[in-house]
Amino acid sequence: MEHRDSTGASQNRPELLAPGGSLEKCRIAFLYGADAVYAGGREFSLRGHARNLTDEELAAACFLAHSMKKKLYVTVNTFARESDIRRLPGYLEYLQDIGADALIISDPGVLLLARKHAPRIPIHLSTQANTMNSSALSFWKSQGVRRVNLARELTFSELQAVSGQSGVELEVFIHGAMCISYSGRCLLSAFLNERSANRGLCTQPCRWSYRLVEEKRPGQYFPVIEDDNGSYIFNSRDLCLLDSLDRLMELGIHSFKIEGRMKGVLYLASTVRTYRQAVDALIENPLDYKVKKHWMEDLDRVSHRPYTRGLLFADSRQEGSPVASETTYCQTHTLAGIVRPSPHNSWARSLSGLSPKRHMVYVEVRSRLTPGTLLDFLNPDGTTVSHLLDDFEDLQGNALNVAHPNTWIRFPASLPVFPCQVVRMKRVADAKERRDLK
Repeated sequence: MEHRDSTGASQNRPELLAPGGSLEKCRIAFLYGADAVYAGGREFSLRGHARNLTDEELAAACFLAHSMKKKLYVTVNTFARESDIRRLPGYLEYLQDIGADALIISDPGVLLLARKHAPRIPIHLSTQANTMNSSALSFWKSQGVRRVNLARELTFSELQAVSGQSGVELEVFIHGAMCISYSGRCLLSAFLNERSANRGLCTQPCRWSYRLVEEKRPGQYFPVIEDDNGSYIFNSRDLCLLDSLDRLMELGIHSFKIEGRMKGVLYLASTVRTYRQAVDALIENPLDYKVKKHWMEDLDRVSHRPYTRGLLFADSRQEGSPVASETTYCQTHTLAGIVRPSPHNSWARSLSGLSPKRHMVYVEVRSRLTPGTLLDFLNPDGTTVSHLLDDFEDLQGNALNVAHPNTWIRFPASLPVFPCQVVRMKRVADAKERRDLK
C-alpha cells in the first residue's frame, strides 16, 4: 500500500507545486495541471514586487483550490522584524479561518506564532531555512514542521542520504531562477538599493554588469574578468531538472516545486503543463521515462536564462558552468493574450461551450497584434493549436488593423478555447512565413 501525505500525493505520485503571484495566476496554474499553488499575501511574503493577493483574494484562491480538489499554500516566509511580530497573529488567524492548506515559513519566531495562532494549518519550511542534513530535519520535525523544502545547494548523493531518514515530507525545486546566495539569503540588494531580499524586495543586482575602478583613478573602469560583455558577480543560469525527475522520484520526494511568483502567465502555463505531462508519464511508466522533444520546446519558448541542472549532479559542471556568460535572456516567444469569456456569457456557459464549430473567440491582448500574426493556443494536455489571425475587431464590431496591449479583440475561429487559456506568439514575426501560411 502506498504511503500518502497530507496533500494526497504519494511517494509514487509526487505533487506538482506551482507559483501563484496573483489570483488569476492561481487559476491558470490549476487549469494547466498544478496539484497545489503557493501564493503570498500583501504582507509577510518574500516577493514584495509581485502583485500578490489581498486578504479577499486569498480567500477566493482557497475556495477555488478546494472546489477543484487542489491545495493552496500561503507564503509567510519573511524574516520578521519586531514590528511584524505584533501584526502577525491576526493575519495567521485569518489564514486558518479561510482554510489555507499550509503555511510556508522560514523564521523560527513566525513558526512559533503560527503554532499558537493557526494550529490547524500544517507548516512547510521554506528553502531559506537552509536545511541540508537529517539532524536539521529532525529538529524541524520536533518543532511541528510537516514538510521541508531542501536547500538547492545539495547534491544528489546528499539528497539520497537524507531522504531515507527524514521523517518529514520533502520538497525540492525542479525549475526556475536560482539565487547567487546560500538558499537565497542575500544582502547585496539591501546594501546597494536598501531593498532587502530577505524582506521580499530583491532587485537582483547580482545580475548587473560590473567594472573595477581604482580609488585614485575615477572614471577609469576595468573589467574584473576579460570579457566583452563585462563581469558579473554570479549571473546564474535557470534551473531545469526535466531530465532528472525519475531519479528524484526514486528518492520519495513528495513535492516538485516550480519557482516563479513574479513570472508571467506564459511562463506559468508552459512550465506547469510541461512538468504535468512529464510527471504523469513518469508515473505511468517509471522504467522508461524519456524527455519528449516538445516538452523542451515549450520550456525554450518562455523567457529564460540558459538552463542548468545546478549543483545536483557532478556531471552538470561538464555540461557547462551554472554561471551564464551574459545577462541576456532567451526570448523567442511572448504572451500574445489571454482568452476571455464573451461579455454576454457567464463563466459557466463559456467553460462548457467547447464546440468545434466556428464561433467567436475573445482575447485580452498583451502584445501588439496585426493581421497575419500566428497565434498559439496552449492546451493543458500539452497540445498547441495554431491560428493565423486575419480579420479581427473590437467588442463593438469595428474592424481593426492593429490591437494594442490591454484591449480586447474578437474574431471567428473553429478552435476550442476556454477562459484563461494562454496564447503565445513569436517575439519577432517573419513576414514571409506569415504570407506562406495564408
